[in-house]
Amino acid sequence: MQIIQEPIDALRAELIITIEKDDYELRCDKILQAHRKQITLPGFRKGKVPMGIVKKQYGKSVLAEEINKIISESLQKHIQENKIHVLGNPIPAEGKTEQGDFENPDTFTFNYEIGLAPELELKFGWRAKFTRHIIPVDKKAIDNRVLDMQRQHGKVSDVEISEEKDMLLGTFVQLDAQGAPLEGGVENRSSISVEFIEDKQTLKQLIGVKVGDVIVLDPNKVSKNHEDMARMLGITHDEIHNLNSDFKFTVEEIKRLTPHEFGQSLFDKIYPKGEVTDEKEFRSRIEKDLQGHFERDAEWVFRRRFIVDLLEYMKIPLPDTFLKRWIKLSNDKPVTEDQIEKEFDGYAESLRWQLLQQTVMKEMDLKITAEELESEARKFVGAQYAQYGMPLDEESMENVAKSVLAKDEERRKIADVIVERKVVDHLKTLVSIKDKSISYEKFAVLAAEVK
Repeated sequence: MQIIQEPIDALRAELIITIEKDDYELRCDKILQAHRKQITLPGFRKGKVPMGIVKKQYGKSVLAEEINKIISESLQKHIQENKIHVLGNPIPAEGKTEQGDFENPDTFTFNYEIGLAPELELKFGWRAKFTRHIIPVDKKAIDNRVLDMQRQHGKVSDVEISEEKDMLLGTFVQLDAQGAPLEGGVENRSSISVEFIEDKQTLKQLIGVKVGDVIVLDPNKVSKNHEDMARMLGITHDEIHNLNSDFKFTVEEIKRLTPHEFGQSLFDKIYPKGEVTDEKEFRSRIEKDLQGHFERDAEWVFRRRFIVDLLEYMKIPLPDTFLKRWIKLSNDKPVTEDQIEKEFDGYAESLRWQLLQQTVMKEMDLKITAEELESEARKFVGAQYAQYGMPLDEESMENVAKSVLAKDEERRKIADVIVERKVVDHLKTLVSIKDKSISYEKFAVLAAEVK
């Protein structure tokens, strides 16, 4: 048996596999002998059927199966012995057919194609410049936070006539082209926050309405985006794309939030009673809290954006043609060319990040200790329980963390988090990073882009 490797291009190679009779004959004979011991045919005792009949009945299928095994074994051995970093798995070379005769077996030749992982260079130099966006804690940020706290602890009441900061609760009903309720159309009870409406004409429609009023409106103009509109109308994100009609909205309730008055009562709701006693101290505490909050947000957004921007900067090449064929051939279910094209960019970016992580891990000789896994698991568990207002004591935290790590899938997820953090930390030391202050509004847009 022989394998010859010939380059197709920088990231693809062809493997020509030649299998001689000596490679498969003994293997096939052993299997046929085993079959013979189990076969019973009229006129022959069990195990005494002539080998010629056994070969005629089973020889071709056994030969095909053994040759497939030999191909698989030899390909794997060739890749391992030559330390070839392949992407995906070997696939039959396009436009080439096997050479050999299964009716009169002798020498067989098969052609396979492999995709090769690119070699990555981690010496970026001074040209690799990246921006870390930060939010300054200024008077406006503090004022907005104070207002948020007043609203958070405010009082909601029912009112008769709507104003610009009220919430309207009611039912949306889809209309046809003539303005009548569409038969089988969308109908859903939901709400509209008047203060977030940007379209001036729609905003004018929603101010001064009373319970029972009916308003015809465009749902696009009372929602932030398609995801928000899907929730508002109770339909899927995909259904939104085919939605182009107006709706009537029947006002059923009008809710008004009256912010909590500013003063000691508010201070005591935010911080331990009596700990903050005047406005200056209150704003100072808020400023400190916001600095920590903004710093964490800035780092999170930067790390997510950094991965995207660094991959774009590196322009890591991939054997796209090979990978698309491999995806199609290896998929359990039929997949169309259109499906592959639609999803390939996302798959390719994920693969590039995986290759970059592997390169960094090799350079760093990165390893994860049991202590690191346990520490990360405790953070994960603590955050999960805190989200539902259920803080855990240290002993309970440790027990739950251990039960999480006992599950292979959860353990792998936690290990991936640690690896990504260490890889990004290392990559940050290899490039130039400059801080840039931006408004909270602009930062919120950046954050939404990397979720």
